[in-house]
Amino acid sequence: MTSFLPQSDSEKDVISKSVKIINGGNMKNILSTAAISFMLINFISNAQDITNTLGAGGQFIVKDAVTDFLTLSQSTGQVNILNSLRLENTDNTTTGVIFKGTNRFLHNYYNGVSYNTFMGINAGNFTLTTANENTGIGYLSLSDLTTGDYNTAVGRSALEFNTTGYSNTAIGYFSLSTNTTGYYNTAVGDYSLFANTNGIANTAVGYYSLSSNTTGYSNTAIGNSSLNNNTTGYNNSAVGYRSLFSNTTGPGNSALGHNSLYSNTTGLYNTAVGYSSLYFNSTGSDNIAVGGLALYYNTIGYQNTAVGYSALYGNTSGNNNTGVGFFALEENTTGDYNTAIGYRSLDTNSTGNYNTAIGSSSLRHNTTANYNTAIGYESLYANTSGTVNTSIGAYSLNINSTGSWNTAVGNNTLRNNTFGTSNTASGYNSLTSNTIGDNNSAFGYSSGSNITTGSNLTCIGYNAEPTSASATNQITLGNSSVTSLRCAVTTITALSDARDKKNIKDLNLGIDFLMKLKPRQYNWDKREWYENNISDGSKMKEEPTAGFIAQELDEAQITANAEWLNLVLKDNPEKWEATPGNLLPIIVKAVQELK
Repeated sequence: MTSFLPQSDSEKDVISKSVKIINGGNMKNILSTAAISFMLINFISNAQDITNTLGAGGQFIVKDAVTDFLTLSQSTGQVNILNSLRLENTDNTTTGVIFKGTNRFLHNYYNGVSYNTFMGINAGNFTLTTANENTGIGYLSLSDLTTGDYNTAVGRSALEFNTTGYSNTAIGYFSLSTNTTGYYNTAVGDYSLFANTNGIANTAVGYYSLSSNTTGYSNTAIGNSSLNNNTTGYNNSAVGYRSLFSNTTGPGNSALGHNSLYSNTTGLYNTAVGYSSLYFNSTGSDNIAVGGLALYYNTIGYQNTAVGYSALYGNTSGNNNTGVGFFALEENTTGDYNTAIGYRSLDTNSTGNYNTAIGSSSLRHNTTANYNTAIGYESLYANTSGTVNTSIGAYSLNINSTGSWNTAVGNNTLRNNTFGTSNTASGYNSLTSNTIGDNNSAFGYSSGSNITTGSNLTCIGYNAEPTSASATNQITLGNSSVTSLRCAVTTITALSDARDKKNIKDLNLGIDFLMKLKPRQYNWDKREWYENNISDGSKMKEEPTAGFIAQELDEAQITANAEWLNLVLKDNPEKWEATPGNLLPIIVKAVQELK
């Protein structure tokens, strides 16, 4: 049957009602006042060709001669749909599909319960079996889907090869493109999780993030190219541009910061927080780096902890080191079991082992030395190769370089020691001037503070000092103000074994020598009590004292050609000292002569 409506200008009619064509070609329900000119040309097998003759701005619907599909064409105008446009549920290639050219563009493949939506050239497919509630937007998105459910793909080739994988979200050009059976993955960004096939529970946000991952699971990558080369590694977290970029199979790593753990490949259980922290780590494991450039050069070192900018910066293969503070253990390379806490502590240590430095710049210049302990600001600051030193207190053993087996407790203790060994100092400023002296012990405030090169000296008490800076083999009890020594016994036991003595003979000094001595009574009036060490008698002690004058004792022993008696100690030319105890054998001889 053929029907028609007016189509020429002369036949054009102003229709004040809208037109509805019902069965048989009849018109019904004239509602619109718009001028309409159209022609119903033909009915052939229930297909219709309808044209609009209003000119370039009009639209027309044309029946395809082969498929019987109706297509909408337009020149410069547009089609306005005031109510709705309905598509049938898609269950084959010819039903409910909007095409762009010869390619499917929009359909909602439906098998009874699916609720799928696909938009984009060749998005989705017509071979779905039981896939439900999937959304694909973009060229070839979800185009291979068969049974996977709850997938969302936005972007060209997003989830393109996914077949049975489910609950995946892919947003971005080629995101999760090669995923087939993987599930619970989230990819946001071009090429994110691009190569994933059956990896599960991965999250990738950023261009090329986790792009090489194939079967790795439970990874999180946030940032451009983060975890870029990961293939089978699992339980990794990377946040920041190119963080964990080179990781392939290493599991359990955490990287937060630009280029953090960049070179890691198979290293496991590392934590890097900060710009380029653990940057060169490749196979090292169980390391913790917090701070920009922390553990930057570490490659295979393991179980290191670095907290602070450039802490353990140069470490390569050193193990079990702890550096806390700006530049702590910065230059350590292969040294093991070192602990540095404080700004530049153990800063230049390279191969030294088992060192502990707590305090800003403590053990700062140590390089190869081992078994040192420094606690306090700049303690053991200049030590390079000295070993087994213990330094507690600011500036203690400050300029020690190669001296070993020294112990310094208190600020400034052994501060100027350089090469001296086996010294012990306890108390502020004790042994502070010692440089190369060995085997010295000083206990008390400023005890032994005048010693420089002297050895085997013991000073006990406040300001206790030996006779001179270079004295040897002395014990000093207290300072020059001490007036009594209290103990349970009144004598000192000394070595006197005959087996250790040669040339034994009777003493020839007796009563004649004693008669030349001058026992004196005097009052102490020490020069050190006065400014500029010049006495004016104003501070003289009231109580007199009995004893000898060192200069007079020295004169007596010189006259008797007996300086070997050591009655006078002249190491310090400003303070002569007497040893009257050495007169006891002479007194005994004198008594014997009286018989």
